[in-house]
Amino acid sequence: MNSCFLDRWRDQADGLNAVVFGGFSLLQAPATKAFAVHRMMAGQSDCLSAETRRLHPEKYVFTSNLLVRRDVFEAEGFDASFTGWGWEDTEWGMRVAARYGVGHIDNTATHMGLDTPETLARKYEQSVGNFARVIARHEAVVSQYPSYKAAKLLKRVPLLGVVRPLIKGVSLSPLAPLKLRAFALRLYRAALYAQVV
Repeated sequence: MNSCFLDRWRDQADGLNAVVFGGFSLLQAPATKAFAVHRMMAGQSDCLSAETRRLHPEKYVFTSNLLVRRDVFEAEGFDASFTGWGWEDTEWGMRVAARYGVGHIDNTATHMGLDTPETLARKYEQSVGNFARVIARHEAVVSQYPSYKAAKLLKRVPLLGVVRPLIKGVSLSPLAPLKLRAFALRLYRAALYAQVV
């Protein structure tokens, strides 16, 4: 493991922040066609600079590259009522940010968890109930997120339940351009979340 990476974390351990996220990169992630859609999406929404993440510090709390002071984790654990995939770390980040603050640095770890579009679609389908839990507890915070705003807009679309599978179909189609597939997958997630906003 890179000693500079560990040195940067060691420096943070003595710092003022109780929770610090180091960020993601795609430097060592597979660049295969199967993961191209997720790679594009992660590059646009997950692999952000510390400066950008600081705009919504609670939103960018992913447990794969996170420094947490022991007393914070003992006081604020993950909520066991979250099931399936998604939002449990963000909801935890919202609680921790409100109580302790969340710091961000540029000390990235490679995002090795890229998924196929089919797997991402299934995960989004599983995450609807968790998204509803986040709204119930932190609506003032989550209402600022693009996924919430898009879901609110889509909620007004007539026959969204009929359109939703078509959007998913575009995201899964290997014939569609990569950018369109990535956009359709984000739109599909928002169309799912429209059920609970």
